[in-house]
Amino acid sequence: MAHGAATIINAMATGKGAAFGIALWTEAEVELFPGSSAREVEIASDPGEDTLLAEKCVDCVLDYFGLKDFGFKVVTNSNIPIAKGLKSSSVASNAIVMATLSALGKRLSNLEILNLSVNAAIEARTTITGAFDDASASLFGNVVITNNLQRRIYIGSSSSRNKWR
Repeated sequence: MAHGAATIINAMATGKGAAFGIALWTEAEVELFPGSSAREVEIASDPGEDTLLAEKCVDCVLDYFGLKDFGFKVVTNSNIPIAKGLKSSSVASNAIVMATLSALGKRLSNLEILNLSVNAAIEARTTITGAFDDASASLFGNVVITNNLQRRIYIGSSSSRNKWR
């Protein structure tokens, strides 16, 4: 499960943005099928929605670990309305990446999860800036200030030691 977010400062102009976490959510379940090419994505809360982002999320995780020839089934459910500024794509990316990691029995750092989520969003063309600020706010909650181009968190993560520049 990942939580929603909303924008404070849009990163499109400078690459630096700010967002905050909200209590809305998206949950994802991923099943993997070694030796298969079958791909199934069900977006339960929005059945007609494009499934490319979900596929790219799973692909990014599998590629990260050098895994080939895996089929998968992804099921998501959400109370976040799509295309209303509540970062539904970033939240879905985080949830699906984390569910894929869980299905593999693997763990990654929060930064690695964010990078995989952002990479998938860029490949699916659901973002202009990479939405690193949105994905960070979704993963960490609270307020985050980021440099989306450098994928750095300046404020918001308890593990962040960077200062705003």
